[in-house]
Amino acid sequence: MYSEADSYKRELRSLIKIVEEFRAFDAQMELSQLLVYLLVAVSPGKKVADLLPVTGLSRSALSRNILALSKGEYRADHRANPKPGLDLITTVTDPFDGRAQLAAPTRRGVGLAEKISRYFHTETNDNGQEARQ
Repeated sequence: MYSEADSYKRELRSLIKIVEEFRAFDAQMELSQLLVYLLVAVSPGKKVADLLPVTGLSRSALSRNILALSKGEYRADHRANPKPGLDLITTVTDPFDGRAQLAAPTRRGVGLAEKISRYFHTETNDNGQEARQ
């Protein structure tokens, strides 16, 4: 039987593996990009404007994060060369409100979400060995 301390340690090891997975995916992914991606992966089809209060980002910062997570090129700042987007989310115009944009994960984004969710179903002991629950 596991104690509560063992439980939180297992959860933290899972979280560490998830962070490592994101670092392997893109070592320069910013924490705000990760947050936006996870929110979109959890609620596909959410209005982009509805992400503003949840993330605490400004409208322009949210737009930059969405561009970085999309397929096209973006600039990290006004001096930087264009960088390829991560192709994790896509946006489309809301069919009921032409001014609003809806965000959803791309196929690649869904694949990454499925991959990281597996870590919540994998138990790691203190020796670093994995055992399926």
